[in-house]
Amino acid sequence: MSFESDDDPVKHSSTEHYSRVASALDWAIVLGAASSIFFGFFLDIAVNPPSYFKLFDNIVLLTALYAVTAATAMFIMPVVHHLVHYRRFDVERYLLTTKKYTLIGIICVMLAMYLGLGLSLNSKLPAELAYGLATLPFICIFVRFYRYSPTISSESFSTEDYDRVGAGMRWCQILAAASSIFFVFLLNIAVNLPPYFHMLDDIVLLASLYAVAAATVMFIMPVIYHSTHYPKFDVEKFLLLTKEYVTIGIICVMFVMYLGLGLSLNSKIPTEIAYGAASLPFVAIFFWFLKHNHKVSFGGI
Repeated sequence: MSFESDDDPVKHSSTEHYSRVASALDWAIVLGAASSIFFGFFLDIAVNPPSYFKLFDNIVLLTALYAVTAATAMFIMPVVHHLVHYRRFDVERYLLTTKKYTLIGIICVMLAMYLGLGLSLNSKLPAELAYGLATLPFICIFVRFYRYSPTISSESFSTEDYDRVGAGMRWCQILAAASSIFFVFLLNIAVNLPPYFHMLDDIVLLASLYAVAAATVMFIMPVIYHSTHYPKFDVEKFLLLTKEYVTIGIICVMFVMYLGLGLSLNSKIPTEIAYGAASLPFVAIFFWFLKHNHKVSFGGI
């Protein structure tokens, strides 16, 4: 005769459990892939450092490399756990552990971004000022996060709530992964500046780095909140704030793309024409969006 107790860690599988575990694995897969690419770019800079790098710069670069290594390992751990304990494991404990791994990995990624931003500024400013300025986007966003974060709710999730929160989280995961890769592309340019770059080009490139760092943190904030307040919180406020964070992050990314396009044109045509021409695709898309939104609104009436 065999029987199971209620606290047996081996839980029966259900459709809801599969959905929740799959969502957690999506985090690990998307963020792990992005952080491994992040690692590759830092490694490329580390093995081919610019000639102006000093001992302190190399130490900072190696610290960032260690942080990204730790982040990648953290994002991979849920996948390893799932492979080892596939089909028979405690779902709730797995989800809580996955959130912890994800949170640690995200902190490591943000540390690497901070160090990278400071590294790009250190060649132009004193070290204290460079690494002080590098903290500004992270401080501003975290202050806003803790001031306006959703309140914890005593109500449990329903299946619909899981679906809605899961959709919002997927926005953040994919966009955060893409913008973090965008960041290391720009960082690679910033530490290996083309010889024809002038002061304006340097300023535009640094503004792009700041904007994409802010965008990445914006996309990460809902993931951090979800990890720290899982499994109970105010779903409606969480979804509203997630949309706000994602919208601000997308605006920052579009701004970076505009600056990057202008930067690529500026080496070939005058500055005014370069940045004017760079705005054309964004202006066209903006007017198309307004026209389409107007038609939808009119149709609804």
